Amino acid sequence: MPGATFLEGDRVDLCTIETEDAEFLTEALNDPEVRVPLGIAEPQNETQHEEWIEEEVSSDDGFNLLVVAGDEPIGVINSNWMSERHGHAVMSAWIASDAHGQGYGTDATTTFIDFLIGERRMETVRAEAFAFNEKSNAMLQSIGMERVGTIPNWAFVDGEHHDSHIYAVTADQWRNRD
Repeated sequence: MPGATFLEGDRVDLCTIETEDAEFLTEALNDPEVRVPLGIAEPQNETQHEEWIEEEVSSDDGFNLLVVAGDEPIGVINSNWMSERHGHAVMSAWIASDAHGQGYGTDATTTFIDFLIGERRMETVRAEAFAFNEKSNAMLQSIGMERVGTIPNWAFVDGEHHDSHIYAVTADQWRNRD
C-alpha cells in the first residue's frame, strides 16, 4: 500500500515511498520497456531498492515520490538536485509499462512542477530525456518545457551511444503556458 499522499494531481497522487514499495520498484525497473529508456543496464533486486529507499529517499537531499493511480503504484517522480540559493531543480520521472499512454506521467510531471515552482520557489526546473525516448520528449514539450540543448553521445544504451536532450522551464514560462 502506498505511503501518505503528499501531492494530489488530477489523475494521480504523489505519495511517500515506503520500504514496502521495493517490490514494485524491482518489478517495474527490470521491465525492458522501463529500464531501456532510463539507460539502466544492470539487473536490480529488491534488496538494492530497499537500500535506495533507506539511503536516498530518506535523505534530505531532494524529493522522491511514488506516483499512484487509484491505490496502485505506477511510477516514481523526483528531484535529487535542488539549489534553494539559485532556485533551480532537476527532476526526473518514470512510469511502469502497464500504465503508459494514459496521461499519468503528464499529470505527475505537471503536479510536481507546480509544487517545485509554487511551493519551493524554484525559478527554473530542468529535465532530461534520451533522444530515442520519443514519448518522454513529446510529453516534456507538450507541457511547456523547452528543449534547450543536446548532449551528444551521452548514454550507451542497447549497444549504441545516444544523445540526451535537456529541457527547462522558468517559473514565468510555467505560469503563462497555454
